Amino acid sequence: MIKTRMICSICAVASILSAGDTANSQDKNEAPEDMTAPSTEHKEMANYAGDWDIEMHFVSDKENVYSGSSTNVMLVGNRFLQIQFSARNTSSDVEGVFILGFDRRNLKYQMLGMDSWGTYYVTALGERSEQGGAIKLYGKDDDPNMKKMGYEKEFGYTCNFESENKFVIEIIVIDTRTDARNEIKFMVYKFSRADN
Repeated sequence: MIKTRMICSICAVASILSAGDTANSQDKNEAPEDMTAPSTEHKEMANYAGDWDIEMHFVSDKENVYSGSSTNVMLVGNRFLQIQFSARNTSSDVEGVFILGFDRRNLKYQMLGMDSWGTYYVTALGERSEQGGAIKLYGKDDDPNMKKMGYEKEFGYTCNFESENKFVIEIIVIDTRTDARNEIKFMVYKFSRADN
């Protein structure tokens, strides 16, 4: 009990100190910004809540398209966009979840991904590119099979919110076998708003 109180006290002090730093760094006439509240980035993500149609395919097999639907909701007081999808092709089903957030402390987007092709999840961090506005995130996965071959598993996501009714998520694989570290597009998820 004492240990729990001590941890809570340390967290409270850290929160107060960081709020004080924010207040001191601003003009005296401006109200201090609440860094714990959702920001413009979160409001932009909220535009993509709702029901969506999805088409997805492996880049190596563009003819074998999975079709289905996605329900997108904002979580944790409008701080994270959850994209929960299910799709089917002629021979198999898949379902999965992406969760996209924005960390105001580090000014980085965060992405969590998981699907029924595995029993694990992966995470990535990144930024919005200046050109085109796509969000590019990178991560690593502690994959024992890759380690046996002497390589690290690294990957990325590109999130491109093309319009209010369309967005695309691409998965890329980093070729860690060479110093060139080429990015290889692996899978494409295309979302279009269902009520259009």
